[in-house]
Amino acid sequence: MTMPEPTPAPPSATPTLRQTVPADLPFAVQPSGAWRHIISHRRGELVVLVLLALFMLPAGVYMLLHSGETVHSNRYGNMNSGLLGGGALLLVAGLGVSLPITAARQLRQVPLAADAHGVYVRPNLDPKRVLHLPWEHIESIYVRNWHGPQLCVKPRDARIEPQFNLAKQGDASARAGVAVAQKRRMKKLGTNVHVPIATAGQTPDELLAGLRYQAAGRVPVGS
Repeated sequence: MTMPEPTPAPPSATPTLRQTVPADLPFAVQPSGAWRHIISHRRGELVVLVLLALFMLPAGVYMLLHSGETVHSNRYGNMNSGLLGGGALLLVAGLGVSLPITAARQLRQVPLAADAHGVYVRPNLDPKRVLHLPWEHIESIYVRNWHGPQLCVKPRDARIEPQFNLAKQGDASARAGVAVAQKRRMKKLGTNVHVPIATAGQTPDELLAGLRYQAAGRVPVGS
């Protein structure tokens, strides 16, 4: 007489942090297309890269063509023009390659999935943290625009929000800029728990319809 297989334990009834999204959930968002993601959600970085390339490429080529000359720096003294030109070109090339690579890495992991128990979400494509919110702990789900369309999952408990604030790094000026960006994000989206959906392969209405079905009337899901 065989023993029945144990039934998997249901997800926790309270919000929890995980490292991965469970596989084979009935609803999942799976973005694809690194360059489309960059154009839709990381346009500022692309603009900076283009402006940098417009300045650095001609300067780098000029210095390579005049590699016999030297460039004087008060800090480093005389430097070979050819080496500086090669360094400038390598810098632009490295940045140009790293941007699509980092975007592809962001899209490799499932950013949001749901089942009858709740929603699993990587806030703003967090590479290490997945927030599981049971349906009873979700205030609402909606789509808003902030650096492209974002699918927002607003928790009922506001104490969850601060741990997903934009990270403050750099000097005082940089940290002040991040604080301004954080305020703008909350004003635009109303929550820090969101994922970009421009490359999701489904329209916002289709994504909301899938979540509405899983919510089964327990949470308002709308645009």
